[in-house]
Amino acid sequence: MTSKLLQVLSHPVKLEILRAITTQPEPVETISQKVDISIEETIVHLESLHGAGLVDKEPEGTFRSSPFGQLTLSLLIDFDFVATYSEDFRNLDLSLLPISFVERLGELKASKRIEGTVGNLQLAERIFEQAGKSIFVMANEVMLDAVPIVREKISQGADFRFIIDQTYKPPSDFESTVPQLWRQIWKIPAATVVTDKKAMVFFLDRKLKVDYSLGFVSNEPVFMKWCEDLIDYLWNQGDQVE
Repeated sequence: MTSKLLQVLSHPVKLEILRAITTQPEPVETISQKVDISIEETIVHLESLHGAGLVDKEPEGTFRSSPFGQLTLSLLIDFDFVATYSEDFRNLDLSLLPISFVERLGELKASKRIEGTVGNLQLAERIFEQAGKSIFVMANEVMLDAVPIVREKISQGADFRFIIDQTYKPPSDFESTVPQLWRQIWKIPAATVVTDKKAMVFFLDRKLKVDYSLGFVSNEPVFMKWCEDLIDYLWNQGDQVE
């Protein structure tokens, strides 16, 4: 059944049609105009979608996505994000990411892909600088250049949380910022910065090290919530830094 369903959905026009009739039923002519193909081609695709149970034909002759079709579309959002960046995900390892967050990867689609380690770390500093009410961070090391910025934000009342790898060894002369707001976990599954203004995330490479050369950034609420929820989830599992 899965292979047959994927075969039906492998045609991009079929997906366009399914999305075009999700919110309300439409006649063949309107669907044809929306996806910019002939009426004859539209009918062929609709018959295929109907045969797979993805589309319902209304008594008045209009078509709309079936409940199964709508469910399938919602599940495809996650796959669509991974497929869009398939070349990147070939070299990334998400095996340590909690399954509930893997299942929500589609929420990261509202983001911009960012490249270059130096530029990405500089962008992280700017995100710290722009923060207002909160700064939540999960990383395998401390960005020492950003410490003064974070300390200033905390002094101004910003909420702060920091999750770090248990393997992290700070410099001998380093004094942590509000150590009671630090937590350690065995191994972080990704690195992320999320403030009340913007968020960014970096995944692990095949050696299970954070790949700061490639990340995703956005100020879209759905993206920011994914990052914040991940920190909340792991914060509750972490140990307070002594």
